Amino acid sequence: MNSWPDGKRHAMHQSDHEKWNENNYPGTLQLCSICEQPTGKCEEDSNWIEDEPVCDNCYSSIVGVSFNI
Repeated sequence: MNSWPDGKRHAMHQSDHEKWNENNYPGTLQLCSICEQPTGKCEEDSNWIEDEPVCDNCYSSIVGVSFNI
């Protein structure tokens, strides 16, 4: 699971967010629980399988839904 500065989830200014991500890969990027690649999504628009975030490719492979990106 990704961590947040000081262990607390909070809003960050974009420049602070970029600095945090540079030094704390994957930073606040959401990673796919299957392939461990960035999902390109946030919590609100994620694909979920068994309460774990997954990328569009893995989701499509498992659920059989294709995304028009």
